[in-house]
Amino acid sequence: MKSKESEYKELFLIEAKDNQEQLDKLFVDLEKDHHNAQAIKEIFRITHTMKGNAMGMGFDAIADLSHLIEDVMLAIQQKRMELGSELFQLIFRANDKLSGLIGALETNEKVSYLGIKTSLSLFLEKNLKQEETDDSESEGDKEDVKDTGSKEQSNGFGSQISFSDVIQVPVRKLDEMMNEVGQLIIERDRLLALSQKEALSSSDLEALKRVSSNLQYSIMNVRMVQVGFLFNKFHRVLRDASSLENKKANLVLKGTEVEIDRNILKIIGDALVHVIRNAVSHGIESPEKRKERGKSESGTVELSATHERDRVIIAIEDDGGGIDTDAIRAKLVKANLVSKSVAETLSSDEVIEYIFESGFSNAETVNELSGRGVGMDVVKKAVESVGGQVKIKTEDQKGTRIELHVPASLALKGTLLFEVDQQEYAIALAYTEAVITLEKSQIHKLGAGLTADFQGEAISIIFMKDLLSMKHLSEVSVRGSLHKTYNSISENELHDVLVVSYGNHITGIVVDRVIQQKEVIEKPLARPLQDINLISGATILGNGKVCPVIDISVLTDLVHKQSLQRGQEETK
Repeated sequence: MKSKESEYKELFLIEAKDNQEQLDKLFVDLEKDHHNAQAIKEIFRITHTMKGNAMGMGFDAIADLSHLIEDVMLAIQQKRMELGSELFQLIFRANDKLSGLIGALETNEKVSYLGIKTSLSLFLEKNLKQEETDDSESEGDKEDVKDTGSKEQSNGFGSQISFSDVIQVPVRKLDEMMNEVGQLIIERDRLLALSQKEALSSSDLEALKRVSSNLQYSIMNVRMVQVGFLFNKFHRVLRDASSLENKKANLVLKGTEVEIDRNILKIIGDALVHVIRNAVSHGIESPEKRKERGKSESGTVELSATHERDRVIIAIEDDGGGIDTDAIRAKLVKANLVSKSVAETLSSDEVIEYIFESGFSNAETVNELSGRGVGMDVVKKAVESVGGQVKIKTEDQKGTRIELHVPASLALKGTLLFEVDQQEYAIALAYTEAVITLEKSQIHKLGAGLTADFQGEAISIIFMKDLLSMKHLSEVSVRGSLHKTYNSISENELHDVLVVSYGNHITGIVVDRVIQQKEVIEKPLARPLQDINLISGATILGNGKVCPVIDISVLTDLVHKQSLQRGQEETK
């Protein structure tokens, strides 16, 4: 059981992190408009509160730095000092150090802050304007001036004490509760399956079914947060990226009220940072080039969220120059990723997909934001780790839109169950376009792979049995490895085919039998199975059996790359 001291520390951390993020946004706002009186007041209020809280907890370093920033804001508020570029550089450094000191409370890492404290103190001392004071003014009056600045201004209703309706719950507690609910759901399904075989009436289980479902959805709802919780952090990210690239850009937020599982935001947070930076580094042009193209000097990056069924689409759209697919083609050939002849046959969409290759960089120059060998592959992996996918749309001279399609919740996953060799498997319902039946005569060999017609278009076909029988997935490139089951089946035999869509590819997966749709709780694979790429995780069904969940992104990439490799071999 946690001590009161550790609980107080946990509450302090929650509030301090939130305060520090608010400061980042307010400093960005103030840098754009030096006369933003509301931002100055808010910064003063936050730093005053943080100073008091830190002093009460004995966190002297945080209290000292907060106090110093508070003094700077007081001087600005009283017009004893002016804002300028040098001061903003110091303020942003001080806020970054404040973030480091807050984080160190969890990691016990030693963070030095005396350097920035000294620099900011000297600047404050050097630049304070000498103000004339009335001889009759007392020390008490001076204190009153300072205290007035620290007080959500008088609203005409007098002093009031308000309490928030929001309760902050540590995520670890929610995770523990969700774990218990997972066990409850498994037990419920086991009893339901048992009731079909024995004299147990399904009506006897209705109460259990209702209560467990209600509890499950209640906890899922508690885990949900508005995306604005994450979006508001990117004002500072965009500001720093623009400053480094000597560009001008504004951030526009839309759909901040859309709700999503907090853990998903945490997982894709770093990916979003990279995409926002890319929008500035590769997308937004320099002020001079924008003027030449008839655009405003300042570019726009729009970060938005929309809810679509059980998924959330987070989009990052810039009004920059778009992606130069011809330049990427040249780099692919230069890097020996594809031959020149194959590169010329690739569509624009296929070329753009190579942006997600590990180590690929489209940067012209190397700086802190780009050219470090860490690129969009990191974004793709992060999004796919939560069962999502990335889509890119671009238009020359108009800009680029990158969409992250992610589930709204990690707790439940809509799946489609199917069977291969008497083993049940699941795939994410979000990727499933249709379930169809095909005869062998409707499936055709094409080089080393298979193809069939779906709604007037040729799609790749793969027999799941062929993939599952491989000792290693690299065998997919061996000629004939994807024809084994096809060669052994009769001409008029009907086969269930799951048509799935991932990226820009549609693939038909032939299975023994489609069973049903089902919401499951997916768990990661334990050692030594965690490195099986084709399987993203597993769930336990009502009959007590373990059901692996197939990773559609891996399967689609396998089929696509096998097809591309075949194309390169045929051109040699």
